[in-house]
Amino acid sequence: MFVKHQISTNILSGTTATTINIPINLQYQLVDNGELIERVFVESEEQKAINPILDYDKVRFIPIYNTIIGVDSIIYNINFLDNNGVMMQPTYYSNIGFDDADIKYNKNYFKETYITLSFYDSDNPLTQNLVTEIDMFSHLSASDYYLTTTTTTIAGQPKPANTIPVSFVILNPLTNMTGYFEGYHIYDYKDEFSINNPPKSLYMKATYVNAKNGKSTKLMVENNQYPINELIYKQYTKYDLFRTTSGFYYNLDTTYSTNVSYSNSSNPNLMDLTINLYQIQSI
Repeated sequence: MFVKHQISTNILSGTTATTINIPINLQYQLVDNGELIERVFVESEEQKAINPILDYDKVRFIPIYNTIIGVDSIIYNINFLDNNGVMMQPTYYSNIGFDDADIKYNKNYFKETYITLSFYDSDNPLTQNLVTEIDMFSHLSASDYYLTTTTTTIAGQPKPANTIPVSFVILNPLTNMTGYFEGYHIYDYKDEFSINNPPKSLYMKATYVNAKNGKSTKLMVENNQYPINELIYKQYTKYDLFRTTSGFYYNLDTTYSTNVSYSNSSNPNLMDLTINLYQIQSI
């Protein structure tokens, strides 16, 4: 393809040359920054706009004692104040408004009453983040039923409300065929745990919700009175989550608070875990 250019003769005025030399440069020159913008700006901004890949895979943590002994049952005992401000130990269901019929016929008042365990990453209420929650609803354990038939009792019938303590008995589903199992395991993100790394501590704060009277009661770990500024730190029970070559486990710190204890279980080579919780009382 040929292109004709007309050169004005005005540019020749005042010169004696009969020719004009026009140099030809074969090296190209960018006339804009399109490629640079595409490579440096557009591609980098596209990567920023893409959400990072997050591993939401959760694993199940199993309770153990002293890092090696399994737990057969976890018992949460709930203790309330009477009308005179005295802690009732134990507290029976009749003490908090339930009657025999509520329990015998498993009325909604009873079965919709529950305790919430809220787990935080710190025991400092100013900086803590909620990690997970577990709701456990009212239920009866084996000891809450009559075992034999007499002139006044029937085997398998629930005992009176004034003899059944307010507690949540959580059983190991691998060692017990029947029972209540919700709350035995704790779930957390798998990628936060590596083998033999220091444990991750969670701090549990409990709230009891009574469907019979509509009251929600916050619980603490000691049967004692404290001023408000100290009371906020007496509401937590410490759970330590960790990973070993054999799996994911958790145990409770018996030195952090005094409401945790382990005892021998009826099942050989297993332990029972008891956690006592008390209605908050302040000075």
